[in-house]
Amino acid sequence: MKDKFYVTTPIYYVNARPHIGHSYTTIAADCLARHMRALKGAENVFFLTGTDEHGQKIQKAAQAAGINPQDFTDKMVLVYKELWKKLDISYDYFVRTTEERHVDCVRRVLEILLKKEDIYLAQYEGWYCTPCETFWTGMQLKEGNCPDCGRPVEKITESNYFFRLSRYQDWLTGYIKDNPDFILPQNRRNEVLSFLELNKLTDLCISRPKERLNWGISLPFSPDHVVYVWFDALINYISAAGAFDAQDVYRSKWWPADLQLIGKDILRQHAIYWPIMLRALNIEPPKRIFAHGWWMVGQSKMSKSRGNVVSPLEMADAFGVYA
Repeated sequence: MKDKFYVTTPIYYVNARPHIGHSYTTIAADCLARHMRALKGAENVFFLTGTDEHGQKIQKAAQAAGINPQDFTDKMVLVYKELWKKLDISYDYFVRTTEERHVDCVRRVLEILLKKEDIYLAQYEGWYCTPCETFWTGMQLKEGNCPDCGRPVEKITESNYFFRLSRYQDWLTGYIKDNPDFILPQNRRNEVLSFLELNKLTDLCISRPKERLNWGISLPFSPDHVVYVWFDALINYISAAGAFDAQDVYRSKWWPADLQLIGKDILRQHAIYWPIMLRALNIEPPKRIFAHGWWMVGQSKMSKSRGNVVSPLEMADAFGVYA
């Protein structure tokens, strides 16, 4: 489709209720989608949002609530959908990472990448941050803690599957240099380029053993493992917009996305992991990734895990949706 516009928000993690940071991104995408519908016609615009429903934080939140993870996510999804209804968000599709369409696509991606030898099994030892659901090396830690959130980490040794990020580092560096509008604003582009030029990418651990985490998508070639939540989540942008054919070719009238809106805290996943995943699958990258700043409370980032959030429902009730 030539005259189309495909815009995405991140899919939101449902371990807790949404705050105004979530509504900020979604409202921005909604404004763009409405504008493009006026220019191009509603049939030529696709606005995607949704929820990220796997991983250790979800499993722990469900345990704390005394219910199973699927019931927990079903309940939390309603909270997000009710909020978007309250804020009059005009999304075209709401993707859930627990839905069959997405699960099937993730498994297909894994099978394709395994066949290409872009996935391999290895023993891994590293420092794991449960709130961020991320492994770090000892050199990456800050004062012994997670470099992203500053909280304690634990040392873990286990067999896992890895995705060969390192194989595509030179390609990504060149692509970003050749496409100055691929990552915006400019300071975020500079941040990613600087990281790629000063560091050697390590391959991405994309599985977790079920003995440690059982709430996730099972690997099609290893029933004892589930997919790492970030590898799973990123695939939503293509699982909701198309499908692979029998020859492992991805087909979609919407892809590539014209604009992917994110917060700056998930820039690494979207500007490094995601385009490399697409390259390995022979899929074109999104046209543009825009990383906005954080909502702050004092000197701290607004965060569900920190508990310093402002409710968008309370804001809407106090000031109205279109104030």
